[in-house]
Amino acid sequence: MYTLRNRHARRALVVIVISPLAACGLTGCGNSFTGPSALRPLFVAECGVGSDRVATELVLLEWTSTTNELYPDNEFEPLDLSVFETPDGGTLADNAEAFKEQVRRQITRIYCDREGPGILVEHATGEEDYEANVVYMTQAVSPLGGTQVGEGEYDRCNRQHDNVAVLFGGQILELSDPRPFDEWVLIFANVAAHEIGHTLGFGHIERDYWSAAQHPVYIELMLDGHTMRELASEQRFVLAQDNCIGAWLGLSQPAKAPTLTSSNVD
Repeated sequence: MYTLRNRHARRALVVIVISPLAACGLTGCGNSFTGPSALRPLFVAECGVGSDRVATELVLLEWTSTTNELYPDNEFEPLDLSVFETPDGGTLADNAEAFKEQVRRQITRIYCDREGPGILVEHATGEEDYEANVVYMTQAVSPLGGTQVGEGEYDRCNRQHDNVAVLFGGQILELSDPRPFDEWVLIFANVAAHEIGHTLGFGHIERDYWSAAQHPVYIELMLDGHTMRELASEQRFVLAQDNCIGAWLGLSQPAKAPTLTSSNVD
């Protein structure tokens, strides 16, 4: 049940709501914000002049597809931004392209943060024949039920580069009241970034190993569960994870269970 293509475990992000480049020398590296593609490119090559990081991964945010490899027998509706309301009476559909771009930028900030994992991704216009990790942004609720808002392949040690994750927008909608635009951006970006973390080889962080006192500004992205309040807040990679011996990118640690749970109170 928790394997895919006999390769990787699948990890779910569950929410419990308790209360009401330096100049990069690689081809295609950099951000021109151009090029038609249904696959919205995610750049984490925006870390700025002086960065010594290298572009190594390609991650795409897919906003329009109705099918994905994680659930090949299901047809999920694409994300419907018109149902995500803001307190001023509008919806995310009023500024759809700005919303998508801000989600992309927030994920970029998470991965480019100096306390982050140092993983960068290449720019793609949709024409290059790259292997890519893809996050499908859907309006579905999780087929597994509960309060699962995201799910992705857990590619420990990042041995593959074509992993899949799904964000369940319908589940997020059920768990949240209308939010300001900026909070919706954080919620969607944090869920997507968490699932991207799994595709890159990051495991879960047990809450026993983290407290707000460890970092008063950020919340650990890879916690084993989040409340909606946490998802609407700034998140980063705060705790270091174990290295995979013999892997060029070893940033994972085993998790004890295939789904994320949380019992903390807002």
